[in-house]
Amino acid sequence: MAFKKFNTEKVEQAIADFESSVDFELVPVITYRSSYTSHVGWMISLILLLIFLGLIDLIFYDSWQSRTMYYIASPIIAVILGHWLDKIDVVDRFFIPKKERDRQVFEKAQRVFFLKQLNEVHSANALMLFVSVMERKIVVLPDPRLNFSRLDEIQKHLLTVLGSEFQKGHFEDGFLKAIAYLKESLGPTFPKKSADSANLIANKLIWWDQ
Repeated sequence: MAFKKFNTEKVEQAIADFESSVDFELVPVITYRSSYTSHVGWMISLILLLIFLGLIDLIFYDSWQSRTMYYIASPIIAVILGHWLDKIDVVDRFFIPKKERDRQVFEKAQRVFFLKQLNEVHSANALMLFVSVMERKIVVLPDPRLNFSRLDEIQKHLLTVLGSEFQKGHFEDGFLKAIAYLKESLGPTFPKKSADSANLIANKLIWWDQ
C-alpha cells in the first residue's frame, strides 16, 4: 500500500453530503503507523554489528594489521544503518509479527474512537474508517452500541472496497466509493431527521500523527 497524501476536499465534501442525509457520524482516519517500532532499529543494529564483527575477524584472520579502528567504527555504522533501515515499512513489518501488528492497529483504532468521543453520540450511530499505512491494515469500527442486522455485511464490503483501491494507491477513490456505499446502505434505515442535528466531529479526513 504505497502511501501519499492527496487532496482531501472531495472526500470531505462526500462526508458532508453523507451526514446531511444520513443520521450517522462518519469519521475517516489515516495514521502512518500504529505499531511500536522503536525497538526495531536497535534489533537491526545488533544484528549488523554481529555481522560486521564476524567479517572483521574473518577478513583479518591472518593479518598483522590492527583491527582497533574497525572495531570502533562497526557499532557506529551498525546503529546508523539500523535506524535508517527502520524507516522502511517492509523492514518494520518483517520484524513485527502480523498478529501483533493487527492487535496494535485495532487497539489504536479503539483509542482514537474514544478520544474523538464517538461513543458519546446519543443515537449510537457512529462509524470510523481507520487506515494504518505501515501495517497495511484497515479497521471499520462502529459504535459498539449500534444494533443493525446488516452491520457485518457492510463492514466486509467496506473492507473489500477500501482494500482494493488502496492497494492501487487510490486513497481518494477508496474513501469516495466507501462513503457512497455507506450512504446507499445506511440512508434508508437511518434517514436524517433534522437538519439542525448536532455534528459532533467536523466533516474532515483526519490525519492522525499521535
